[in-house]
Amino acid sequence: MLKYITKNDERVVYSRGLKSYIVADILDEDIVCPYGDEEHEYKFVLSDNFTCISYGEILGKVSPEIIELMPKSN
Repeated sequence: MLKYITKNDERVVYSRGLKSYIVADILDEDIVCPYGDEEHEYKFVLSDNFTCISYGEILGKVSPEIIELMPKSN
């Protein structure tokens, strides 16, 4: 399966053992596509280099180190 996915130079993201979501404030320009609805809370697909903001503090552009600092949720 992995060989098939990477055949077209697609980026593979592994998520085993990771939380599904980070909890953050985001900038409008970092939103690629919103999805969901008001009843189930909106979620967003973000650009690859979005800015991480936690409780009003700008932590920087997304990276493994910055994600460690962010609150997480399933």
